[in-house]
Amino acid sequence: MSDLERSFASSRCVVFGAGGFLGSNLAGSLAGLGADVVAFDLRPPREKRAGVTAVTGDILDAAAVRSAIEGADHIYAFAGGSGAVRSMADPLSDLRTSCEAQLVLLEAVREIASAASIVFPGSRLEYGRPSSLPVGEDQPLSGTSPYAIHKIACDSYYHLYAEDYGLRTIVLRFSNPYGPHTAGDPARLGYGVLNAFVDHALAGEAIPLYGDGEQLRDFIAVEDCVRAVIAASASSTVATSRGRAINIGSGEGVSLRRAAEMIVHAAGRGSVRTGEPWPEAAAAVETGDFYFDVSLARELLGWTPRITLEEGVREMVRRAVGRP
Repeated sequence: MSDLERSFASSRCVVFGAGGFLGSNLAGSLAGLGADVVAFDLRPPREKRAGVTAVTGDILDAAAVRSAIEGADHIYAFAGGSGAVRSMADPLSDLRTSCEAQLVLLEAVREIASAASIVFPGSRLEYGRPSSLPVGEDQPLSGTSPYAIHKIACDSYYHLYAEDYGLRTIVLRFSNPYGPHTAGDPARLGYGVLNAFVDHALAGEAIPLYGDGEQLRDFIAVEDCVRAVIAASASSTVATSRGRAINIGSGEGVSLRRAAEMIVHAAGRGSVRTGEPWPEAAAAVETGDFYFDVSLARELLGWTPRITLEEGVREMVRRAVGRP
């Protein structure tokens, strides 16, 4: 048994938002380490998994949250938020599912599970339009959407509760996660741009790119994201970080056009179409070129990304078409 397996064996882990893209992958990985996993989500799970107890509930329901986290060793706050573009259309809803939801959870942790570690997923969008590349944790936060601004607020809540109440909180700011998903599944639709690209390619369609498609993004495989989350909650850093935020990405900038071309090549069908006009909502939240400096994650968590974009894209396509 590895040190990581020993640290999670028989531990109680609660994953809020366990039906989502990151949350579902995390819950499965924790169960694989021998943890007793509570998967909390608004919707019932699609399938039962060994080691995972499904709880259907709303993170805005304080009583349900307190019941779920009782006796927890590790808590993962992956519920809530609607995405940058959608938050422009309904900022009040995003406020509730982001800020209010996290305050409900933090208050519950403070009251009955103060010894548990708690990981919150931040976002690259907190940095807005970066002043320089790569983007380190010392760059100012300046969101371009209600979603990003609410992430910044939640980031501050986690720091505050660590400072004032001694909670073991840590924030991981993710770049652009991608990975295998179910085509057409509402829980994942629109989650990741590469996921949408794969669906277009496998349908034999053109992948539409706004402008020339040369905008740089930092794409990170979901498996690498999950490793970072588990490393953060298991690390002694969480006890001393006082809500510190750490960037999690590949550390490399790849153009959307190049990523789309990789997917078309891996799929063996589809095409890439540039020159699409920018929708007003998408243009409003666009940040320009972006990629992370991930040296702090390496220093504090002993984490580095392992999966290259080429490898990740091939695996997405393989899983999507059911190849062995």
